Amino acid sequence: MTRRDASDGRGGRSLDTLDSKILEILQRDGRISYREVGRRLGVSEGTIRSRANRMQSDGVVTFAAIADPMKMGYRVMAFFLLQVKVGYQQSAIDALTEWPEITYISACIGRADLYVQVVCTDHDQLWSLLSERFADVEGVEHVETFQEIKMHKVSYVYPVTGMSSEAAGPTQE
Repeated sequence: MTRRDASDGRGGRSLDTLDSKILEILQRDGRISYREVGRRLGVSEGTIRSRANRMQSDGVVTFAAIADPMKMGYRVMAFFLLQVKVGYQQSAIDALTEWPEITYISACIGRADLYVQVVCTDHDQLWSLLSERFADVEGVEHVETFQEIKMHKVSYVYPVTGMSSEAAGPTQE
């Protein structure tokens, strides 16, 4: 059994050294060709394609275009910390995930139950969310608002856990 085939304890497979190296490259440039990734890592294009397809089907990686909201006409970015009545968290999440302005929702522990990020075209749209729409979401008891005034770093590149890039050389499929 290779390390790649071993369970990671969360219902998925662990990443081996080659998977980790492929992921590091693809996170920095999702449009790079599999041929170029293979050249950099010293393995065949087919091996890279097979590994990338498996990681995609396992849900390890998703390929997407990430747009700049400011260049798309959104002038207001904000996030909310929501306190939700016990027993209403899932229904609040279900309602909020339908809102097109919401770009991110996560459940939290601590002073807030939900963390919600939004993009709005202007302050009137933000005001509408705060004064009208949140009031219609059953279970939301309190909303704390933070407006983002300037983004200094936006990154969807995560350090690859498990085996490091400096670990043993690539393995073959």
